[in-house]
Amino acid sequence: MRFSFSLAIIFIAIVFSSCQKDFTVETGQLPGGGSNNANSGCKNCVYYPVCSGSVYKYSDTSAGSSTATAFNYTLTYIKDTLIESKTYKKFTGAGQQNTFFNCTSGVSTAIVLNGSTQGGILLPFVKITTLKENAAVGTLWSDTITLNGQDAVYTYTIVSKGMPKTVAGITYADVIHVHEQTTLDLMGTVIPAGQSEYYFARGIGLIESLSIDDFTGTQLLHHVLISATIP
Repeated sequence: MRFSFSLAIIFIAIVFSSCQKDFTVETGQLPGGGSNNANSGCKNCVYYPVCSGSVYKYSDTSAGSSTATAFNYTLTYIKDTLIESKTYKKFTGAGQQNTFFNCTSGVSTAIVLNGSTQGGILLPFVKITTLKENAAVGTLWSDTITLNGQDAVYTYTIVSKGMPKTVAGITYADVIHVHEQTTLDLMGTVIPAGQSEYYFARGIGLIESLSIDDFTGTQLLHHVLISATIP
């Protein structure tokens, strides 16, 4: 299964239904409390703004499809909450009921929960570092996600910064290009499983992504921004 930035992350384009990883909440309970600062600091990460009321229109072409499917994605803020000593903003959107975002010093982090609890404790979740916008070209970082006892490692590389890119007839002047390589650890053997290209525009967020299956060489998903309205 593939995991991608796409917003609910702005954009989770492809989501694991159940993923395992250690998770620490300061109170040991479900995130709660917090103030209603819907758009306070929502543009601190300028290449990955996460603002309540933002509306993104995307067009997706998936594997085996010759036609694109258009859909609107609207972010709706719920509350601020403390997770691992950091303040995250909780949003709903695109069917994701438990999505949290944090921006610290240009580093964007997203947490997606499966909504399950046991004794008030959060169960399996996915946490990824979606973008490091202040990092130099060539910078690498990675996330490891365990699914049914199998590790999947997502390694990201900043390919270019500040370059123009035209998507769906719109030219964005300042774009960060990130390459992501997925590898699987199968009984000690590391196998390349897939790779993706992500393009983030200043002041907008994700404008395009393209995912390829390394096993077959086929395109899994082409995710294209058609328009965006950000408060």
